[in-house]
Amino acid sequence: MLNDTIYDPIWFDLDPSLYYENNNNSCGFIPNAHIIDEVDRKDMWQTTEPPTGTPISGIGSTVVRMDLFDKDKHFAHLVPLKALRDALLRNAIAAVAAKQLGRVKGHKLFGANQCQKPAMMEVIEDASNIDWFYKAANYYDKAIAFSRTYLAALSGDMTRPSSPNAPPSPSMGNSDDLLAAVSIFSLYESLDNMELGMIGWFQHLTGLRSLFTAVSANQQEQGQLIPSITVGRQASFWNFARADWQAAYYNRQKTLIDTEDVRLWRSCGLQLPFGGSLYTDPISIKNDPLHCREIVQLVTHTILWLVLRVTNYLASDSQQDSQARQAMWEELTAQLEVWYGNLPETFRPCAQIRYPLQMRSRRGGTSQLTEVFFSIHQCAAAIQLYHFACILLLLNKPSAGMGVMSRLKAYREISAEATKHARSVVGIALGRPHPAVRVEMNLPLYVAGGCLEADEERKVVLELLRAIEQDTGVSTEVKVRSLIDEWGWAQEPEGII
Repeated sequence: MLNDTIYDPIWFDLDPSLYYENNNNSCGFIPNAHIIDEVDRKDMWQTTEPPTGTPISGIGSTVVRMDLFDKDKHFAHLVPLKALRDALLRNAIAAVAAKQLGRVKGHKLFGANQCQKPAMMEVIEDASNIDWFYKAANYYDKAIAFSRTYLAALSGDMTRPSSPNAPPSPSMGNSDDLLAAVSIFSLYESLDNMELGMIGWFQHLTGLRSLFTAVSANQQEQGQLIPSITVGRQASFWNFARADWQAAYYNRQKTLIDTEDVRLWRSCGLQLPFGGSLYTDPISIKNDPLHCREIVQLVTHTILWLVLRVTNYLASDSQQDSQARQAMWEELTAQLEVWYGNLPETFRPCAQIRYPLQMRSRRGGTSQLTEVFFSIHQCAAAIQLYHFACILLLLNKPSAGMGVMSRLKAYREISAEATKHARSVVGIALGRPHPAVRVEMNLPLYVAGGCLEADEERKVVLELLRAIEQDTGVSTEVKVRSLIDEWGWAQEPEGII
């Protein structure tokens, strides 16, 4: 079941005339703006001429984070191909690519020095002087305008297509394209400071939930969500789940997806047999002899579900009595232990080395930080989420009924255990994993930084956060400033990237 307690239908009304007001400038934030049509001009993206001034060549690095928990890489592999025939997807991708280029000041993302000359489609002339944010706003506005056709089809108000590229009637394929586009809209909003741009980001997530319900209406009971009908819908669902726990954590409220709807999660690929177990046959998961991608995806999806549950536990602080909260804490802690205890060999790091950091404490010595490298980036993200969830549970352990001395002892134990998990989070970040993993580290690194006490280790966290923003365009400024204030530092230390 979907959580209806925080849903405002005005945020994503399926009636286009109510949701979008202006005809040629749907968002209304660029009065009398000229709508750029570079990505819709065939001479710009389907010829042998170099694509001057268009960010469509940045598709791969733009949507890579959306496939973090998808073994089939739907958004990186199939959505760009669909964009060749679909103006909605084409402009949505271009909007995100342009915004990301604006945040990294026109530099090629995740690039490195190479001997081979860059392909012409990778080169954008005078990129540093292009107003990428203006381009992004225009592409975004066009994509919103095209989405009206799809929304009208789903709401039964379709008259005629607004574009020759738009489909004349609703279909399963078209609805999947719309789900993909709204997912990309959510990514567009999340590139800003999530704390400052929360309304737009959360609005798209709420709208995406409404769309899941609308496009699945004929295959489900009312109020249920079954996205496993198509590969595209499955990919959109897990991308939605990835963003849902983050939005819920920022808003200090429950997730949009109901984590207790076991039927829903089974339909999306999880096993969750009766009795509270995670897997039907845990031994076969742990001893996976074939190292198959299906098992890796099942395990990563399971930890994502657990993180969603932990987020809901945090949000229910004032709504549960002490006994119920204690029982929930113990259940989540046990499930995390079971998940970690049944990890297959593919989730082991390939390499670990001590991070060379000299400590200036009275005892001296070296830091306990390590660089950790995983060969499968899904596994790196999953292990980091595990340590992140453990920190959250430790920091929010119920203490009702404990005496003063017992609470002090528990605090010391929790502090030591949380620091251990925090160093594990930082260690995975120091291994510089795949960009799709790095862009998801904002919150885990922030929470881990709050658990570290050595100034040298804290400085490492700031360097990692700053590097993520410079390399990927994902804003980490608010988290950096918040950590500096939390640590009681007067200013950011010199030498940070």
